[in-house]
Amino acid sequence: MDYIVDNTITYESLADAYENNVSKYLYSTKKAINFFTPNITTGKEILDIGCGVGLATELLSQQGFKLTSIDISPKMVKYTKNRNPNSNVITGDFLKYKFKHKFDAIFAMAFIHLFPKEAAELVLRKMNALLNNDGALFIGTTLSNISTEGLEVKKDSFFPNGKWKRYRKHWTEEELLSSLQKERFKFKQKYYINDPRKKVWIGLLVLK
Repeated sequence: MDYIVDNTITYESLADAYENNVSKYLYSTKKAINFFTPNITTGKEILDIGCGVGLATELLSQQGFKLTSIDISPKMVKYTKNRNPNSNVITGDFLKYKFKHKFDAIFAMAFIHLFPKEAAELVLRKMNALLNNDGALFIGTTLSNISTEGLEVKKDSFFPNGKWKRYRKHWTEEELLSSLQKERFKFKQKYYINDPRKKVWIGLLVLK
């Protein structure tokens, strides 16, 4: 079934712009991490999925966690490695990569909306399989009132002249909670945040 979308070219093309704008992501990323980390109770090893240029990896490492980070874009990975020389940073497709062990927690900010719904549920299933019992998963995505999906140009106030398309799923809160429940996650908390791009994010904390 051909519903896995490869966004590599788009994020390779955007990597320099993400690095140049990294300070503008600091507020929302810190908010997400401050919500996430108090709920990690099974250990200190975190998997950062779709790590981008490595800002979340850096902030989590500063709190004493051991990080493994993965991104499909080699350029993004290069920036992450430069920012986090002591972390294990992988270039790869999360759904295809074979991890060698489980994790105490998973951080996935702005990742779940890069897949069609059917593929996204495979992502959630693999996340569940990679967590230790009672492990914590943070899912962050922009909040939508309507469920839609398809190829869209990456364009917002940080990328006003965007031209690169990537797959984008717009999740409603109810829809995402339903998919998490389907994949046997236990809901714990949620939060909302307004970021500098005039977007409203929802952060969901669930447990295995």
